[in-house]
Amino acid sequence: MTGAGLAAWAIEALIASTLLMALVLLLRAPVRRAFGPQVAYALWALPVLRLVLPPLPAGLRQAAATPLSRASETITVFVVDPTAAAPTPAAAVSATDMVTSLLPAIAATLAVLWAIGAAGFLVWHMTRHARFCRRMLTSAAAVEHLRGVRVIASPAAPGPLAFGVMRRYVAFPLDFSDRYDDDERALALEHEIGHHQRGDLVANWIALAVLALHWFNPVAWRAFRAFRADQELANDARVLAGRSAIDRHTYACAILKAAHGGAVSAACHLHTIDDLKGRLRMLTTSPRSRRRLAAGGALVTTLMVTGLGLTASGTSAAKAISTKVGAAVGVDLQAVPPAPPAPPAAAAAPAAPAIPPAPAKAHRTRVTIVKNGRAATYEGAAADAYADQDARQLPPPPPALAMNQGPAVVAPPAPPLPPMPLIESRNCSTGGNGRTSYTEQRRDGRVTVICVNRIQAAARKAAISAVDAQRIKVSAMATAMQSLNATRASLAANVDMSAKDRQEALAEIDGAIREMQSEMRSAD
Repeated sequence: MTGAGLAAWAIEALIASTLLMALVLLLRAPVRRAFGPQVAYALWALPVLRLVLPPLPAGLRQAAATPLSRASETITVFVVDPTAAAPTPAAAVSATDMVTSLLPAIAATLAVLWAIGAAGFLVWHMTRHARFCRRMLTSAAAVEHLRGVRVIASPAAPGPLAFGVMRRYVAFPLDFSDRYDDDERALALEHEIGHHQRGDLVANWIALAVLALHWFNPVAWRAFRAFRADQELANDARVLAGRSAIDRHTYACAILKAAHGGAVSAACHLHTIDDLKGRLRMLTTSPRSRRRLAAGGALVTTLMVTGLGLTASGTSAAKAISTKVGAAVGVDLQAVPPAPPAPPAAAAAPAAPAIPPAPAKAHRTRVTIVKNGRAATYEGAAADAYADQDARQLPPPPPALAMNQGPAVVAPPAPPLPPMPLIESRNCSTGGNGRTSYTEQRRDGRVTVICVNRIQAAARKAAISAVDAQRIKVSAMATAMQSLNATRASLAANVDMSAKDRQEALAEIDGAIREMQSEMRSAD
């Protein structure tokens, strides 16, 4: 790939990934409500895949281009006469030429600044993370080795957190056993080990690399924070899958006890205050069925294929982006480099066999040129000459219709359609494995019987089930409200938190209680 082609691909990739980040920011909330947090978290793979997507091959580029309309054989070409434009003063022309000559230098300077910013961003985060790990491990005490993860206790840990990729750690504060009961410790440990098993630590470094490429982009910073929030929600859903309301209450208490403000981007913390409200609301939702999760996975796959296909380098949309950006910076990003010169022919090359002359070209019907309001029409050889000068504007002539190719072939008559089956509805006997219809053979043919009484019985059963489901939902909301009230009381009595953190956490949980009360009133 040439330098201009690489620049075009990089600009297209940055702009397209930004558009896909904005799309995920719009879709993540409704997708999470409909299909669960794990499906919403998977949406963030879309902008990452676009950044590593190579340009389309030449064949696919031609297929992706929009073909010209070929309505008829008569072509009208409109030509703008450049001499008809108003004359430009010499001073204005020189100033324009000066600005145009400076544009490539400005573009090169911006590229250097972008590279320096991306490298500095990555170096700063890697240095900060190395210092964080060293501070964690300097005075850490080993606790246990569980599922390939080293569990340690460190005075530098503000709360339960997971860090490390090659060497995987879960760190707890020194007073972890005093502040958390047995159930809370087990759930917190399951949460942090889940980050390692899901590969969230690797995903965080990939997200930081993407953010380094977009260090100047406010959409990317907003997307990174939303990505981390969706990551925690997806891990919460994994931990709480199949657990009771009591476990959810215990888990909420563990989250509130671990609340703190600071966070390291490459590590996974059990909780920060920023996303407290969203996680507490998620604890009150019911898990999605496998069918709903499968539908969400199909939706994510469709979005990825469509998004990557529409924004891939080489498509008409990507070419439009490169053309506009190239016009802004004064560089033709779509320019094709000249072909290398052909090697000299050998001195004593053998004579090639005679090639029969090519058949004469078919003359086009007519070419009309409209220039400055005047029309000029060319026919026959003159039209072919104009077509040879600019063949891109003229479609090839349509193939001649074959005439008098022999007698027409008459298709055999279609076979007669089978008779329509008979259908009747009546009350059927009880049993029948709950089938609402069946087919039986009679003298006059096969008859499909629809069992009216069985359909009515199934409808009554469904209505009873709906009433039971509403009763269960109201009971679950009541239990969740009790859990929120108990959690608020525990938080208000927690003397280990600072007054500012306690006030912010109480404000968040009060908001969650008000929303739960509103949902309970709407459910009634």
